[in-house]
Amino acid sequence: MLGNIAEISNPNERRQAVKALVSAVKSDEDDSVRAAATDALYQRGEDAFDYLVAELAEMGGSEATERTATTLLTEWLSADHLEFRMVAATALGERGATAAVPDLVRALTDPAPRVRTRAAQACGRLSDPRVVPPLSERLSDGRQQVREAAANALGAIGTDRALAELVPVTQADEEGLRLIAVDELGQFGSVKPVVVLVDALDDDSTTVQRAAMLSLLELLTTASTEELELIRGTVVDELARADVQATVPALLDIAADGTRRRYRQTAIWLLSRITGDRYRSEVIDCLLSTLDKPDEETAQLAEAVLPELRSPELEKRLRVYLSRERGSEEARSRAQAVLDEICDGSSGELVTTGVDYTYVDSPADYTNQHSSRD
Repeated sequence: MLGNIAEISNPNERRQAVKALVSAVKSDEDDSVRAAATDALYQRGEDAFDYLVAELAEMGGSEATERTATTLLTEWLSADHLEFRMVAATALGERGATAAVPDLVRALTDPAPRVRTRAAQACGRLSDPRVVPPLSERLSDGRQQVREAAANALGAIGTDRALAELVPVTQADEEGLRLIAVDELGQFGSVKPVVVLVDALDDDSTTVQRAAMLSLLELLTTASTEELELIRGTVVDELARADVQATVPALLDIAADGTRRRYRQTAIWLLSRITGDRYRSEVIDCLLSTLDKPDEETAQLAEAVLPELRSPELEKRLRVYLSRERGSEEARSRAQAVLDEICDGSSGELVTTGVDYTYVDSPADYTNQHSSRD
């Protein structure tokens, strides 16, 4: 009956069945029974299997019993039953058992794909530098689930060395692998992945394209002070050379998305830097509508960058906006400040209708200047 746990409909009975299976794994004298119980929990789903892993990961307490538990789980990595090897790899990762790194590295070449997958996930949790080269070898594993687990693990480790292994993965055949790679490269913190991320904006998958743009925005929003200027200039230069169809529409979507505030502000700033004639009207529409957003900081940023789109069209659109009394009083005040700026041709700080205009060289410049005045 316990092997058919998925067929049990009563929640209380399911919980009791899971506990019985876990007890069998931990204490039954017959390895075949323990392996079958482990497999039943695995087939039941992640919740049941994770409960087993948690129980095994919590074995120990004192330093001596901790070592004993780790030794036991390490021995399971060499067991005949793949179920033991699979649960051992997972539990060692949960325990943070760095002493087992050599054994987990060997498990990355286990004949069973499920074991290799769990070993890769465990290596990602341990974040030991010794696992990076063997994980990179699994990026060409014969099973997709293993390749994706290795890519995710390298991203979880997050060091420059680990992330560098993901750069060629942006050209992988599988969309899932490319998506993992471009998503993780946003945490690089340097200019190294900029070119491959911009190239990924032309990916056949729109999901990968969007992930690549978000990673570029992540680079800009999280870069250190030392790296920021170089990353900013490199991103702008590379995006300016890219196909506008692959850049501006994606940035417009992000700029209109109110759920990712920091990305939204960086997207607005980038739009003011790379927009050409083709999408000028759409970008002006976006920034004018942003003048009246309840998020005052973002609205002020839109005001600050609009003069970068200085053109007869922008002047006309601003005059129409003001003549038709669109938006709130604050939004019209911002629009008037922009109009005064582009018509006067001045730069720096402009005091008009009570609004300060500040040239912004990055999305944070406006916020930083005004917060220092508070």
